[in-house]
Formats: sequence, C-alpha cells, structure tokens
Amino acid sequence: MVALPYKLEYGDGVLEMQRGHGRALLVDDVLATGGTLATAADLCIDAGYAVAQLLVLIDLRLVPGFRWGELVPRSVVQY
Repeated sequence: MVALPYKLEYGDGVLEMQRGHGRALLVDDVLATGGTLATAADLCIDAGYAVAQLLVLIDLRLVPGFRWGELVPRSVVQY
C-alpha cells in the first residue's frame, strides 16, 4: 500500500492505493485548486503506474492553466 498526505481547504487528507503497474486515467469530480488531482497523480507514479490522462467533471477555473507535468486536465463543464 502506498499513501500520500495532502492539504485540503478545510483540513488534511490521505490518499492510498495498491502498488501495481500499467496506465492510469484519473477522474475527479471538481477541479478547484488542483491539490487532490496532483496528489492522486503523484500517488499513481509512486505506486508504479503511468498517468495517461486527467479528467474532471467540473473545472471551477480557480487555477487557470493548471497542469500536472505535461498533462492538462480535460473537463466536461467550466465555470
């Protein structure tokens, strides 16, 4: 098991995942600051996965130009 702590607007969190290999598609409900998405992507790398793409349902556009490495998240809705 691999775990990474991260900061939330209202406290702290920890993401965990099993070690493995392959490609990962990360999907998040809301992109606000990008903290959760970036931590999830870092966690995938630490666990042995390659991050293929980032997707979000709603991009609040609070961090214009957010990217993780070379990847820019795709969104369904932008506010």
